[in-house]
Amino acid sequence: MEQDKRNSKVLIKARNDEIRKIQSDLNNVERNQQEMLKRIRMETESAEVSETKNSEGRRHKLQMDINACRQKLQEQQQKNKKTESDLRKEKWRQETGLETWLTKYDNEMRQKQDEYDEIETAYTEEKRLLIELEERFEKLKEEYDKIMAERDSEEKRLAMEKALRERRWRAAGHIQRFWLGYKVRKGLKAKKKKKGKKSGKSKK
Repeated sequence: MEQDKRNSKVLIKARNDEIRKIQSDLNNVERNQQEMLKRIRMETESAEVSETKNSEGRRHKLQMDINACRQKLQEQQQKNKKTESDLRKEKWRQETGLETWLTKYDNEMRQKQDEYDEIETAYTEEKRLLIELEERFEKLKEEYDKIMAERDSEEKRLAMEKALRERRWRAAGHIQRFWLGYKVRKGLKAKKKKKGKKSGKSKK
């Protein structure tokens, strides 16, 4: 787009230079024509003064030459005016085209700026939500770590209670087996004593 602007400026400068050149040429032509008319008038006046007795035909011829020069001058002036008008139209067209491109560029830049602002706003909002989510995640992580620590502690406590119960069951089993063995031994001793008393009574 910047290249297009530079190209347009170069083109307008070239057109302006061309217009100035044509205007200068027009001025030169007008000066030459004025000088030529002045010279013709001077020659005509000189001829009239010096040749007052010339025939009517020569005067008529000179008048025709003057009219022809005037006609030529008018035609040249009209031609130059047409050329100048065409150049002005071309200059106006170039300037209008440049304004159109500049307007289009401004509209596109405004559109791009609006898109950038929308993206920036969305990015800011997403960043804010991300920060909020990270803060929530940190809180949840702390709660999770706390719950996991409490769970580990509870599992360890339950494991210790289970181990303690198992030791108590084993100890109770040992005690119960010891007690049963003791009762059996005691019963066997009691039977032996009864048997010994019965055998002593029968000997008497």
